[in-house]
Amino acid sequence: RVSDYLWSVYELERAVEPIVNPMAYAFEPIRALRPLEVEEVIENPLVWGEERVGNNLWCKCGWCTPMPTVSICCQEADLGHVLRGHSCITMVRTFNILCREVDVLEVAMLSLKMSERKHWSVLLTAGNLFRLTAYRQFTLWARGHLGKKNRIPSPACAVSSIRAVFPSVEYHGFEYAYLYDL
Repeated sequence: RVSDYLWSVYELERAVEPIVNPMAYAFEPIRALRPLEVEEVIENPLVWGEERVGNNLWCKCGWCTPMPTVSICCQEADLGHVLRGHSCITMVRTFNILCREVDVLEVAMLSLKMSERKHWSVLLTAGNLFRLTAYRQFTLWARGHLGKKNRIPSPACAVSSIRAVFPSVEYHGFEYAYLYDL
C-alpha cells in the first residue's frame, strides 16, 4: 500500500508542468523612495534669505533660536516621519537619546570611526567632537545617509538643543562641503 501511495504521489508530481525560466527574487520587496530625496533638498533649500538671519520670527515650533547663517524650523524641514505629532523635534524622545546622550554619542563615534581620524584631533576640546557627532546622528536619523560631501542644514531648534549640551566658545555655522571640508 505504501508503494501504491508513493506511486500516486509520483504520478501527481509528474502531472505538474515544470516552471521554465523562474524569476529570481520574485518576492523581494521593492525599495520605496523617500518622500523627499536629498538632491531636492540641496537644490531647493527653504532656508535662504537674509530676513531669517539674526531673528526667529520664521520659527513655527517655538524653540528655534536666531542663527548667524542658515535658519530653518523643524516644522518646515519635511521631518514629519520623525516628528510623530510633536510640535518640535527636540521634544521627540529619540532625538534626545541619539543626539544628547554622551554614551550613545561615544558608540556613534566608534561606528563612524571618528576618534581614529587624525584631523579630528583638533576637535577633541570642549565637546566639539560630541557636538559634531550629534549633528551627524541627527542627520542620519532624520534624513538618512546623505553620502560623502552632501550636507543639509539642520533645524535651528535641533542645533540649539545640541549646543546647549555641548557648548563651545566659537561656532562655525552651516557650510556646504565645497566651502568647508573637514
